[in-house]
Amino acid sequence: STTTNLLHLLRWAMLQQSYSSDSGSSDDEEDYVEEQIEEETFLCLFCDMVLSSTGQLMDHSIKSHKLNLVSAFSGTSFYGTIKVINYARANNSSVEEFSEVLKRAEKLDDEYLKPCLNDDSLLMIDFEELSQKDFQSCSLNGKVENPKIEFLQAQLQKMQQAYLDLLEKNRGPQPTPPTTEAYFEGYADYNIHAEMLQDKVRTEAYRDYIYNNPDIFADKDVLDVGCGTGILSMFCAKGGAKHVVAVDNSKIVDKARNVIKCNNLSSKIEVVEGKVEEIELDNKFDVLISEWMGYGLLFECMLDSVIAARDKYLKPGGLVVPNRASMFVSAVSNEKSYEARFHFWKDVYGFNMSEFIPDLYQEAVVESVDKSHVISDHCGFKHLDLSTVKTSGLEFSRPFQLQISSSSKLTAFVIHFTCFFDGDVSIILDTSPESETTHWLQTLLYLKSPINVSEGDVVQGSVAFTKSSSVKRGYIINIEGSVRRDCEEVGKFDQQFYLH
Repeated sequence: STTTNLLHLLRWAMLQQSYSSDSGSSDDEEDYVEEQIEEETFLCLFCDMVLSSTGQLMDHSIKSHKLNLVSAFSGTSFYGTIKVINYARANNSSVEEFSEVLKRAEKLDDEYLKPCLNDDSLLMIDFEELSQKDFQSCSLNGKVENPKIEFLQAQLQKMQQAYLDLLEKNRGPQPTPPTTEAYFEGYADYNIHAEMLQDKVRTEAYRDYIYNNPDIFADKDVLDVGCGTGILSMFCAKGGAKHVVAVDNSKIVDKARNVIKCNNLSSKIEVVEGKVEEIELDNKFDVLISEWMGYGLLFECMLDSVIAARDKYLKPGGLVVPNRASMFVSAVSNEKSYEARFHFWKDVYGFNMSEFIPDLYQEAVVESVDKSHVISDHCGFKHLDLSTVKTSGLEFSRPFQLQISSSSKLTAFVIHFTCFFDGDVSIILDTSPESETTHWLQTLLYLKSPINVSEGDVVQGSVAFTKSSSVKRGYIINIEGSVRRDCEEVGKFDQQFYLH
């Protein structure tokens, strides 16, 4: 698991600390550190070659496999890198297969967080920050030349921070919420926008709706709420809109203005920085367009801003795009994933770390669910009409009923959503497990006590969404109910989850 990897990293970092904390360390101590570093070996990801240093590994990968690992992993998250390495190990991937898997690193199953090889030194490399300078201190014969205390201290800091990040992740909900400013500052990060733009299902749904429904956009005034890079505004301008006002409270607007100018659309698109609830615009709009959806549909509470903009700026009879959205719940059976997430903590290198498990049961987990693990029909429990919905309607409790389609063990419920773009050419944006994967993935609610179910069993219950009072823009999800077989109750569930 991830913790196993981080324990390896921390153990290595502590060794470095014992060396670097005392600038007057003896020659024996330096020899010991050098000896420990020299003992590290690296098994190539694509062949049986064993290398004795990071530099030697990089050199071998480039010369023998025509692949620069540092460049390959550039931009991939810490967890994504771990998953790709373990996937490649487990499947004996070729360089070509590795390159394809790397494109969907963040969507790989969490089972690939578990090391495929014991003490895999490749998992200990921080590819994100590694550069030629980092491994020039290692000669190709594996000897460490002139180790620098500063470098070791930097590595120590990275290892310790990675471990602290894991601890923070597993502590459960925190009492100190992130500020609204931090939320908007997060959207100044280009990586967030790259992820959304690269989500073809999401981006092409908007593009196709705009381009295929000219009567909706031609010669119309359009308000783009949360414009980000300006992609939807540019689609609207290209689709015939007369004037587009693009609003965002993030510094990304500075780049958006330049992008719009670069594409010769400044005469049609006006970019405004600020909160849509606070700015003052001179005109009303025929169309309000926004990509406001978050994990589980409502996470981030951006729909509140869309509603405020609709009530203040949309002309009578105007259109909100998308105009409808529905939330669904389904039953899931995935014992392998369940074991990996929870049972791992019961034996970590011979130590019982079950203390973490109760907090994990409270986390709503955002991950991809394979359709083969869905064991029921889908039940729509909340339907939103964007022309009329109020912010008060974004907190609710709704009943649901599911019929089990195959005998197995009910380990979780999955929340997914569908957005509807109605027009002469209608578009449906679906995030269910049966549809093409989007960056929203699905939202999993793991049960504390999985329930044995049989085909034909009926699951009845309710699901409630409440805005978090402790975490700005977060939600608390409650799900409760029972499983019945021939009118007899065979299982119950009642849990609370934090979608933070």
